[in-house]
Amino acid sequence: MADYGIRRYRLREAMLSRGLRDGFTLDGGALETAERGYIVLPALDSSQPDCAWGRLSLSCRLGPEGMLTIRAFASNQNAVVRNNEAVSVDRFLLDPEVSRQEKERLFLLADGLEHSGAKDVLLTDQTGRYLWLWLEVTGGGRLENLRVYVPGDNFFRTLPQVYQMDNDFLQRYLSIFSTMYQELQEEIDRIPDLLNVDTAPEPLLPVLAFWLGLETDMALFEAAELRRLLKAAPELLARKGTKWAVLEAVKLLTEAPVYLVERNLLPPDADSGGALYGETPYDFTVMLASHLDEKLRLRLKYLIDQFKPARSRYQLVFLEECGGLDAFTYLDLNGRMLQNVPGSLDEGQGLTGTAYLR
Repeated sequence: MADYGIRRYRLREAMLSRGLRDGFTLDGGALETAERGYIVLPALDSSQPDCAWGRLSLSCRLGPEGMLTIRAFASNQNAVVRNNEAVSVDRFLLDPEVSRQEKERLFLLADGLEHSGAKDVLLTDQTGRYLWLWLEVTGGGRLENLRVYVPGDNFFRTLPQVYQMDNDFLQRYLSIFSTMYQELQEEIDRIPDLLNVDTAPEPLLPVLAFWLGLETDMALFEAAELRRLLKAAPELLARKGTKWAVLEAVKLLTEAPVYLVERNLLPPDADSGGALYGETPYDFTVMLASHLDEKLRLRLKYLIDQFKPARSRYQLVFLEECGGLDAFTYLDLNGRMLQNVPGSLDEGQGLTGTAYLR
């Protein structure tokens, strides 16, 4: 038998969508059923005659009364005779008009295997260029992360030939450790995805932020916002303590216009607006053209505190679309309007120039 290299087939959404499904719903690369469902998959083509298929592995969560049944057979031929006519096996198995009994009979005649209650199945007795799979769940469950290995047991193949002959028990025993090794290797292969901001799982995002020296709180930030923050973090941290860093950090959480006024850049004779712009040269004000949102305010303060200059103080002001004066509104002694703007009284009379209220 030819010695082929280790290969792994991942049955993703594109492959699963081509299969014949009954009772299963497709959720990305996962199959889910509330009660009973089965799927017959099109052939996996190894492109090698007499290929020694190794192992089928998957992750499953079954209901309390759930049961998983796996059927498989391999062959070098991709055709069967039906009604005195040669048809491809894929066409036969994926045709909803062909009865279930006829398809089960094909798996039986092809000397296929059938396992129930196992999520990791050896395919070592199946040889052929093509491999067909039939997965069935009763009692409800979810199947995902389907993988087929060729060959499946790398440890057994390293033994001298004399130990590989007619030694089914040793092969199955070593396959336990071979499976553990392959799963560990898969975890190692996934490290680049874990360190990629776009593909890292949500629970890992705060860890990546911590490595960069950022404080985060999943209760305040959504996963998409954390990913944007992590992507912008290198440049933000390089310019930490600058006006640019504060403004860019705020823009990560809102699309509303943002203005930043530094107290020490105001002209000496300019009106400071009272306490609006602060009292010391180290004060600044961040103004956001948006309605007041308490959760957004907390998140913005959380970020501004990390990127503002040391020992500086700031105010966060939400600018409403318009201001309103209700009844019983008073101006202090010698109050004045900072700008001369047209106005009107209730009777519709014009009011221009400087107004003095007494």
